Amino acid sequence: MASSPSRPVPPTTAESGFAFPASYPLGAPDTEAIGDPGGYPYTRHAYRDGYRARPWSPSLYAGFGSPRDANARFHLLLSQGNGRASIAFDLPTQLGLDSDDPEAQHDVGRVGVAVDSLADMEQILDGIPLGTTPVTMNMNAMGPVVVAMLAVVARRQGVDLADLRGTISNDILHEFASRGLYLWDLPSSMRLTADTADYVLRHMPGFFAFNVRGVLLHEAGADPVQEVGYSLAIARAYVDDLVARGHDVEAVAGKLSLFYATSPRFLEDAAKLRAARRLWARVMREEYGTDDRRAEALRMTAVACAGSHFMRERPELNLVRSTLGVVAAALGGVQTMVGTAYDEAYDIPSEHAQELALGVQQIVQLESDVCGTADPIGGAAFLEDMTDRIEQGARRLMDQVAQDGGIVRALADQGPQTAMQRRAYDMQREIERGERLIVGHNVHRDPREEAADIGVFEPSQTVVAERHEALQRLRSSRDGDRVRAALADLAASAKADGSVMPAVEAAVEAYATVGEMRQALTDGVDMRTAG
Repeated sequence: MASSPSRPVPPTTAESGFAFPASYPLGAPDTEAIGDPGGYPYTRHAYRDGYRARPWSPSLYAGFGSPRDANARFHLLLSQGNGRASIAFDLPTQLGLDSDDPEAQHDVGRVGVAVDSLADMEQILDGIPLGTTPVTMNMNAMGPVVVAMLAVVARRQGVDLADLRGTISNDILHEFASRGLYLWDLPSSMRLTADTADYVLRHMPGFFAFNVRGVLLHEAGADPVQEVGYSLAIARAYVDDLVARGHDVEAVAGKLSLFYATSPRFLEDAAKLRAARRLWARVMREEYGTDDRRAEALRMTAVACAGSHFMRERPELNLVRSTLGVVAAALGGVQTMVGTAYDEAYDIPSEHAQELALGVQQIVQLESDVCGTADPIGGAAFLEDMTDRIEQGARRLMDQVAQDGGIVRALADQGPQTAMQRRAYDMQREIERGERLIVGHNVHRDPREEAADIGVFEPSQTVVAERHEALQRLRSSRDGDRVRAALADLAASAKADGSVMPAVEAAVEAYATVGEMRQALTDGVDMRTAG
């Protein structure tokens, strides 16, 4: 059994200059920058009363198997107090592959719900009142398609698009930075992302056009400075893109949220969230000349705690890690919280594990006193000094990215990716050497070494066959001429100037499949690039 070193050695990161030594030397906090909750620079909270008047909204991420399976899970979670329908799409859907595509067979319905056409989105949202239930969609490359699907379903429910609430991630730059689920080159990808956001801003004013996913950087190995600095540089690029299209900066920034990750290091992560909110407010006011809380008071979501911190060994201990992550997000003042289930290291969450993850948030919110006052740990010298250090490091990183030509250029040159990969490697080496301690994994291991019996999720063995049959029925019942005409218009739209969204919406309404729409977009992008 592994033994603990006499004193853990905290990780260091040469790339960003961010490191908290074992004996932490307190500096003098910037007391003027702390301010009051709900007031510029929003260090302490986006709202004056914090959670006393507006508790965070639990938002467990769900979706698996068929649309019927996902719909049942959403109804269960909503009945238990989950704040929204937060849709996880499977990898084929995220990559624009139909479920019967040969490249999709091993991933259909595995880490999200399989969506092949509007018919599937109709089934996923069946019985969910879109006028009162927020919907979150984790989709980037195929963002135009799922936004159009949501809009069509809402209209068929009789819901005005202006009444829709929720968010679309619509954050393709984080795919280039970390996860890799992109389909077209950077300029074409940015154009489609902007088209999607433009549609949301014009037609769905209650919806967030971007949910910028710093969480992906966290999972790729980013330290707090990198997570904040790179994610805000990406957010700034989206604002610039939409402002160049004629949108008002306050309107764009007011419909942009950040999605961060927390870990068991809950004080560090609370400081990170506070630093991100303050830095964004300062960037908006100093660089864009705003004086509007809609633009300056950054709204944030957090996954609490990030799944990369969960272990297969002694999985019940992941509930403790989840609790610390929830406390971090609460102390950091997020508006929405995605809970992580304790069986994350095995497969997608089981029903029981998701109920427990929701219960953790509910206990922290209702039984603890973190909601009793806004920013309950604000003013603590240790926390404020951490907040200052993270903000200052992230600001230097943003400035360096801007001097080097902007975040799009930086990602094309692989600079951020290389920095995060080095840090991820260093962290793994620290775990292997016993310098970064993880209970049950490299310290305080269970000597019995027995496999956990926790009733993990069992994926359906019939989902692939079911999806094949559904696609066959769809193709035989729809109007083929209408589909072909809509796809031709979509390809032409992708080739031409102007937004692709009207053509995407027409193809969705014709029941074109995601694979067909991806191909049409690709044909148009290729012709545009060649021209």
